[in-house]
Amino acid sequence: MTTTLFIYLLIGGGVGATLGYFGKCSSGACPLTANWRRGAIYGAVMAALFYFVSGRGVGAVEMNQSTANVKHITDAEFDPEVTQAALPVVVDFYATWCGPCRQLAPTMDSLAEQYAGKIKFVKVNVDESPKLAQKFQVEGIPMLVFLQHGKTAGTSVGLVAKDDLILRLDSLLKTNAQPAATGR
Repeated sequence: MTTTLFIYLLIGGGVGATLGYFGKCSSGACPLTANWRRGAIYGAVMAALFYFVSGRGVGAVEMNQSTANVKHITDAEFDPEVTQAALPVVVDFYATWCGPCRQLAPTMDSLAEQYAGKIKFVKVNVDESPKLAQKFQVEGIPMLVFLQHGKTAGTSVGLVAKDDLILRLDSLLKTNAQPAATGR
């Protein structure tokens, strides 16, 4: 992370300094082009903003890692982890650069802990697994796909409130329950 950030700062500062040096503002009122020093500072600040807003900063690496409750999976792991799962599964399609995805991640982890042993939670990075995103017709993220017995039982696109997700998960559990066999 720090090496990439440093490269962004160097490039941004260099571009800003170049603009400041060659585009001198005679009045001195132009913040970016007043002189090369100001240009370098503004260029570095803009590079840092771009770095963090684009998802390369804090949280990007952590989002791609499995937590204690939510497993990060790839294309190859999808069938054994999701399609063949005995429990209902919630698949969180996300991207590291997506702000709402970052906001949803702690909620998903909390719900996965709450529903441990009843519902399985996994997450798929759409940038790393475009085939899965295409298979489930992911057009907006975050997107949650609810699966029962390997088949889609519903979807949810966008940032969803925790209470709404709890209602959805409880409904998923009710419809997953197998009816008791009656012996006549």
